[in-house]
Amino acid sequence: MKELDKALELYEKTFDDSFPTIPLLMDKSKTEVVEIINKCISEGKDVYDLGYLSLDNDIIY
Repeated sequence: MKELDKALELYEKTFDDSFPTIPLLMDKSKTEVVEIINKCISEGKDVYDLGYLSLDNDIIY
């Protein structure tokens, strides 16, 4: 999915960190992950700051 690849690249450029695909793609569709990435970028907060993952990698959202 090109949209997911573009979103992952933009996330990495925005936060200077790679998006944690393994824990999030286990429970969510690619479309949902793209929506999460877009929300993170638009709010300027990573997945941890927005509560999608905790620092110990347990899914919260």
